[in-house]
Amino acid sequence: MSRLKLCFIGGGNHANRFIYPSLASARDVDLAAVCTRSPETAEATRQRHGADRAYSDYRLMIDREKPDALLIVGPPRLHFEAGRYCLEKRVPFFIEKPSGENLAQAQELADKAASSGCFGQVGYMMRHSAVIKQVRAICATENTGELLYGTVKYFTSGPYRANSTYGLEGTDDLSFLWRYLMVQAVHPVNLAASFLGDIVEVAPDVQFSGENIVIEIRLRDRAGGRMRVLLHTLVAPGYGNLQFNTELFFANRTMIFTDAFHALDYYPPEPQKSYFPASNGNAARWQFATFGSNNVKMGYETEVASFLDCVRKGAQPADTTTLADSLKTMAILDQVRASVASIQNKA
Repeated sequence: MSRLKLCFIGGGNHANRFIYPSLASARDVDLAAVCTRSPETAEATRQRHGADRAYSDYRLMIDREKPDALLIVGPPRLHFEAGRYCLEKRVPFFIEKPSGENLAQAQELADKAASSGCFGQVGYMMRHSAVIKQVRAICATENTGELLYGTVKYFTSGPYRANSTYGLEGTDDLSFLWRYLMVQAVHPVNLAASFLGDIVEVAPDVQFSGENIVIEIRLRDRAGGRMRVLLHTLVAPGYGNLQFNTELFFANRTMIFTDAFHALDYYPPEPQKSYFPASNGNAARWQFATFGSNNVKMGYETEVASFLDCVRKGAQPADTTTLADSLKTMAILDQVRASVASIQNKA
């Protein structure tokens, strides 16, 4: 395969800010066509990103263009429906998170991918961010052993109770919670789960306070590794993401702390075995280049590059967030919702 023929479904803010630009570094791809529900938006998107043709029906686009791969960025229902059509047509695809509106849809996509031999990748970009890739490199080269305990903190503004983000309606507690889990919590939960093996315990604590939700999710795997995810949505329009960091403690006494997408501090068990040149006793700091690509720093360009590599090779690399991996995350979130529903039913 000399060049990849791509099609793209989506023309919204997220697609235009992060995913379309992430294709720019791939020199062996041709953007054959784009699709949005509105013909006018589709044509504007085509012109903006230099695609050859524009469509308002993605099924027609896939059938006519017969692409090597497809990228899908939209609401969860579109991810599910377009992803299912791609699997039927055996076209590998990248979809933004989550892989459906609910656990049943995520299950159906994962099952269809397993039975068809075709694959889909889900956009959990935190896993592909520069700082998390450095964490993985340390683990691979420094023999850290299994993760004993870790924390992921993710505090953000919105979505709010009255929002219908992603087409997920409802203002009651459970609807509000599920929308927050799908829009925001899905990222840090997926990241936390990636450090564990088979998860055997999900223990959530959810507190509602008007427009705010505070959540703690404790995860434990079969080997005894534990992760804690701390989440808070704050009613503060304009703040965006307030905080994202991780704390990781490994079997050989290694400690790694990350600061958002910018830097990490690494504490090896012995001062002279630092992965980076020691800068403070046995501590070392890695920092993303100030003028480096923001899409690489946050993982968008890297995840798209990983997907395209999958398509070229016809196989999924180890770090790809698959539909099966997304299903595990959706199962955790579904348990959180079920726990809250159970408590409310008893009240």
